[in-house]
Amino acid sequence: MSLFSLLVAMALPFTTPAYQVKVEKDVPYATAPGYYTHAPIGDKKATFKLLFHSGIPKPVTLEMDIYKPDGDDPSVKRPLLLMMHGGSFFIGNKSEPGQRGWGQYFASLGYVAVSIDYRLGFHAVKKEIRQAEYRALEDADAALAFLLGREDLRIDPDRVFLCGTSAGAMTALNLAFRLYGDKPLKEVKPRLPAGFRIRGVANLWGSVHDLSVLENARVPILSFQSVADPVMPYDFGYPLGWAGKLFSDPMYGTHAVHEKALELGLRAEHHPCPEARHRIHLDDALKYTPRFYEIRDAIAVFFAKEME
Repeated sequence: MSLFSLLVAMALPFTTPAYQVKVEKDVPYATAPGYYTHAPIGDKKATFKLLFHSGIPKPVTLEMDIYKPDGDDPSVKRPLLLMMHGGSFFIGNKSEPGQRGWGQYFASLGYVAVSIDYRLGFHAVKKEIRQAEYRALEDADAALAFLLGREDLRIDPDRVFLCGTSAGAMTALNLAFRLYGDKPLKEVKPRLPAGFRIRGVANLWGSVHDLSVLENARVPILSFQSVADPVMPYDFGYPLGWAGKLFSDPMYGTHAVHEKALELGLRAEHHPCPEARHRIHLDDALKYTPRFYEIRDAIAVFFAKEME
């Protein structure tokens, strides 16, 4: 971050750490039929078993980790940052390093920052994978409803922000544009009360199936992705390249989403990155890369401008 950008950021609210952080871990927020809710990343044998499992849905408990500022003004309502991890809807969990680091940081700025587990798993056919996307969207909706009902968290329903990586970014975009616009998905019925507002979404190497969904709502979009992402299309294509044709319809990546957002007059910011990686905020050992901090700070400034 340049000196000028740093000075600008310091002048904005919710961009400078000011609080200690308290964490509520493993808070149950819903029960729903599914396969499982969390799985390790980086374990190839476990990944194969999870992807091609032969289980049947059973009731699973959905949980979240809630990071909240300690010592802020008890008379002031807090903005909410809802975070969804990536993992192609079959691996990942709410406690992975990126989620923990961003949760701690945004709570120190004054947010209630929440990382959720959502239902994972599918049989490897297109229809099942799309159902996995819908299940994640239903779970994110349920998490929002639960959080807005927790009066002790003092969440301001007019200042809700979303952030997701990969599959979690798909879910964040779906939540912002497909569920609460003028043309909600028929497959997912919103369970949230009227009067809340999604102020912005951080789309971290995510995608959408149909660019027209961006017409449904007026939500600003911040995007990061590698231009040589080996997993998700940067502009338009299949996840995992030609192999993805077996399991997915073609998708629009961050560049296409950004261009469409600008065409529609939405506030949008796009950061193309040169490294040929999908998960650019963590290295192979799941340690933070410099991008982790760059993304963190860019999100803080982008969202803070929506609260001026």
